[in-house]
Amino acid sequence: MKKNFLTGLVIILPFLLTIYIIWFTFKLVGRFFTPFFTSFFETFLLIELPDSLIIFISALVTLFLIWLVGLFASNIIGKTILRWAEGLLLKIPMARGLYDAIRKLTKVFFMDTKTFQRVVLIEYPRKGIYSVAFITSETKGELQELINEDVVNVFIPSTPNPTTGYFLLIPKSDIIPLKMSVDDAVKVIISGGIIVPPSSSVPNKTDE
Repeated sequence: MKKNFLTGLVIILPFLLTIYIIWFTFKLVGRFFTPFFTSFFETFLLIELPDSLIIFISALVTLFLIWLVGLFASNIIGKTILRWAEGLLLKIPMARGLYDAIRKLTKVFFMDTKTFQRVVLIEYPRKGIYSVAFITSETKGELQELINEDVVNVFIPSTPNPTTGYFLLIPKSDIIPLKMSVDDAVKVIISGGIIVPPSSSVPNKTDE
């Protein structure tokens, strides 16, 4: 009985969690237009729909609008308007740096993971504790000139939101290279280590 129960739990739990996460996402996204649709159905159609159905309809409309913005931004007119809107936003002192950083991070994680060159392990926040990190580029210019050893630019993402984290300059001798792909590393970080790719031969700690 115990074996069958655990087998059933392993089969059912992923379905339930997936449905819950999808519903939670719809509920979160759907809150944008929930007041509008509630008022619309009650005022114009004289229909009082359940809150769950209102949230579902609102979420579908929100997702459609996001897709529509992406479609609009892919043509010449959309790109022109987008550049104009970005130009206005970048003229605002406090918003300029924030918007630019969020835009670049969003593009990295959702559109261009090639910005992350390799996945590595580093000892952080102290010796004996390891963190998964991404090498973003070679350290150059003043940053490298003021350091007596060769270092690389490393980004340590946070869990479960990998779009935030820490930027560090790590000596090449302290880098432990990994063979896993960037996509697999992102899955590990988002899941908090629950999703781990199949193991491969572990490389030795070597210099770049």
